[in-house]
Amino acid sequence: MLTLEIEKLALLGRGLAHHQGMAIFVPQTVPGDLAHVRITKVKPNYAEGKLVRLERPSPQRITPQCPHFGPCGGCELQHLAYPTQVSWKQTLLVETLQHLGGLKSLPPVRVVPMADPWHYRNKMEFTFGEQEGRIVMGLHQRGSFQHIVKLMHCWIAPPLASDVLQTVEAAANASGLPAYHQRRHEGFWRYMVIRVARSTGQALVMLVTHDGPREAVQRVAEAITRAHPLVTSILWGVSTRLSDVAQPERMESLVGPDVLEDQIGSLTLQVRPMNFVQPNLTQAEALYTELLEAAALRGTEVVYDLYCGLGVIALLLAPTARAVYGIEGDPENVALATANAARNGITNATFLCGKVEDLLVRRGLFRMGPAPDLLVLDPPRVGLHPDAIGPLLHAQAPRLFYVSCNPSSLARDLKLILTREPRYRLTRLSLFDFFPHTAHMEVLATLERPSR
Repeated sequence: MLTLEIEKLALLGRGLAHHQGMAIFVPQTVPGDLAHVRITKVKPNYAEGKLVRLERPSPQRITPQCPHFGPCGGCELQHLAYPTQVSWKQTLLVETLQHLGGLKSLPPVRVVPMADPWHYRNKMEFTFGEQEGRIVMGLHQRGSFQHIVKLMHCWIAPPLASDVLQTVEAAANASGLPAYHQRRHEGFWRYMVIRVARSTGQALVMLVTHDGPREAVQRVAEAITRAHPLVTSILWGVSTRLSDVAQPERMESLVGPDVLEDQIGSLTLQVRPMNFVQPNLTQAEALYTELLEAAALRGTEVVYDLYCGLGVIALLLAPTARAVYGIEGDPENVALATANAARNGITNATFLCGKVEDLLVRRGLFRMGPAPDLLVLDPPRVGLHPDAIGPLLHAQAPRLFYVSCNPSSLARDLKLILTREPRYRLTRLSLFDFFPHTAHMEVLATLERPSR
């Protein structure tokens, strides 16, 4: 065991210390802690350790709000005061862009924290497990795919989600059917997915099970509707997959419609349980507002929204654009985006289904349609596909907005873009704290170049 002084927070919110020149990463520590650490993993250039006990807690350390903090894998930073969390994220973003992206000259980072950093997630996925012969529900234990931390109240979820969780846990225990065991691949109850609409407080619940009796799920659904009138939709999803994901192979509506309606800015949108919508709509609206103001469209521009999901950004930009094209690989997302455009009376938005790189390279997206005046990129966490970079630069869009949830992939992609097309300039960086008490963030980067 080593006694280490934690110097700073590093990637993933882990404390960083050094011993004999070796960098050691220790989760659940903060700068200024003097900690007894057991080394758990040694690599050529660094090691990982586990906090055993604190010899001297840092003045920056606070008591976590949630009693489950530590074992629960949902949050990493509740032991840090919220302003300190946000300050660290800003530092991490700048260091990542400078070191990985080689961007030595950066615009000032605009930071947008939350006024209230609790109960912010509109969607949660809870897992069934077993402890001492009883079904429990909660989130995975940190670092484990097998063990579930039983939750009484989740501080990043809406209160309704925690209340429904308790009802479902009790009803599942009353069913006499076991929780699904991930290692043995047997059992029945697997996941509960809940979405809560910010605009109405209504909720959609999906119960995901292995193959088994419909009657058992129906009884749980009846228990939910009796106890929680704001739950207006309940679906049953069946998954026989071995992988630990809450994506069912088939779904059936038990109560109400299979969609939940919510409001984002001026839009009324319908979403299904597994559609991607930003899980923090308060911060998402702040980002969208900045994006709309920065776009300053005059009604003559053509906009392409790549990796558009349900098309939220495209639909928000459409009223002030000449035409908007959304590109998305998931057919269900494309269908819902098209339906949501019609629902909101938007007629100048077109949504195309396909992988962005395929549409750009093989089908010549910008050759088939009008040239872009504005490109919006909102790729998955891994960032842009390498094949997409060339066609994006060849389009010579005067402005490019890049929305990223991963500073590392953002740094890599910005480096490629600015190296291959040096006429682009990074003119604005904004950090939105979508995920308080976790190590994650959302970033809006604005690039501009002279007009064609």
